[in-house]
Amino acid sequence: MLPKRLGRFSLEVAEEKTKLLRFGRFAERDSTRCGEGAPGTFDFLGFTHYCGHARSGRFKLKRRTSTKKLRAKLLDLKTWFHSMLTTPIEVVWSKLNAKLRGHYQYYGINDNWPSLLVYRERARRMARRHFSRRSQKTRVTWDEFKLYITRHGLANPTKLTDLIALGRAAG
Repeated sequence: MLPKRLGRFSLEVAEEKTKLLRFGRFAERDSTRCGEGAPGTFDFLGFTHYCGHARSGRFKLKRRTSTKKLRAKLLDLKTWFHSMLTTPIEVVWSKLNAKLRGHYQYYGINDNWPSLLVYRERARRMARRHFSRRSQKTRVTWDEFKLYITRHGLANPTKLTDLIALGRAAG
């Protein structure tokens, strides 16, 4: 049906990127009946969408940062740190915080809190390594680095966008 429907608009289905998967409220039940294991997942707009349960036990569409996107963002951050070796630390720190806030604003949705914390922790480790690479004398210890973070602050994810509430407000 999909190729026929898309044909009306002069569009084609990319067979290598298209698959049918069980998804939705009854996907877990149907997958178990058919012996297929867990319901499928798919990546869209940088998020992996999967079937989960709310605290009440009811079905809930959940999202987390796509592993592929997270890996790419961390590689970009590593490359950025390498390009900033001669830039003053105050400038690097303010830009790092801006990068973190931007990441939190895009990926800060319900059910994605663990991925946000992983990104922050990896950025923190990269920053310490960057600080240690700036000098030939000695490495920055974790205690010294924690003191720096205490004084200058490192952006934390604070506000999550509740996509469920947005859907109810629009509907």
